Amino acid sequence: MKSSRMLRRTFGRIAFAAMGLALTPWAQAQSAASFPTQPIKMIIPFPAGGPTDFAARLIAEEMTKSLGQPVVVDNRGGAAGMLGTTALAQSRGDGYTIGLIGNGLVTLTPFVRKDVPFDPLKDLIPLSKAVDIPLLLVAHPSVPGNDMKGFLQYVKTHPARLSYGSDGQASLTHLTMEMFKHEQGLHIVHIPYRGTAQLTNDLLGNTIQLSMSGIAGPLPHVKAGKLRALAVTSAKRAAALPDVPTMIELGMKDFDVTTWFSFFAPAGVPQPIAAKLNEHINRALKQPDVIAKLRGSGMEAAPSTQAELDGIVRRYIRQWQGIIKTANIKLED
Repeated sequence: MKSSRMLRRTFGRIAFAAMGLALTPWAQAQSAASFPTQPIKMIIPFPAGGPTDFAARLIAEEMTKSLGQPVVVDNRGGAAGMLGTTALAQSRGDGYTIGLIGNGLVTLTPFVRKDVPFDPLKDLIPLSKAVDIPLLLVAHPSVPGNDMKGFLQYVKTHPARLSYGSDGQASLTHLTMEMFKHEQGLHIVHIPYRGTAQLTNDLLGNTIQLSMSGIAGPLPHVKAGKLRALAVTSAKRAAALPDVPTMIELGMKDFDVTTWFSFFAPAGVPQPIAAKLNEHINRALKQPDVIAKLRGSGMEAAPSTQAELDGIVRRYIRQWQGIIKTANIKLED
């Protein structure tokens, strides 16, 4: 009799546990249906005023309208984006903290530095891609060659005569330029910088002669005739500079590199809530006014599914690790 009662209790506990497991997806769906019930914080790992901040505020404004709760931009600049990205990775995974993060911070930095306190593949959930920004190869007007053909002829006959600036050792701009040099067999001296402001000043002053950077920075100087644009790295020409050819057009097959910013959330966010965030991010990015304003600043709206962004992140990680090995780039401590 006693064993029978114990058996019934055991089966009761199992049934209750099974019911709880069965209710979990239902409970998550109910939670997503009412989400959000409070403001959402959008971390930007850079100071206010830059292209990332501009894009974030456009998207946050549209998400505020569609979600019915404020989406508040929180600029967490410092350590080349590391502070803000780390803060995002260490936040609570409830959907109320998201971040607009550059691709270098999730596909490069964690794999070239030893002091990164997060794993982008384990500690962050991909929500949606947001914007693509082509990289632009620009030269000081004093550099011989009015187009890529003339430029290459000069560089190949004058090795190590020119220098180029990047955003830093093993940065996206550094690796992209090294890929270009490797494909063309060029010897151009690399000068790493800690920020784009000093790099731009030195380029305008002819202290360095070249740079590979996001199009938004050099764009006004190109339009003013102070710098010469040689090529963009995206598969298609940039709308902001429609007369500048792509690397692919110039004969460099498969040379398709963009700097992109995407939305991520901390690990632990229930999938129904992550899916809802993806829906509203994509809705914002498809607004004609948002598309036009981004394009005017050299950016292209690039909404995606969560799975698409996950695949892009993993592909870029593999790509950059191969380039680091091929170009024998020394990693930072």
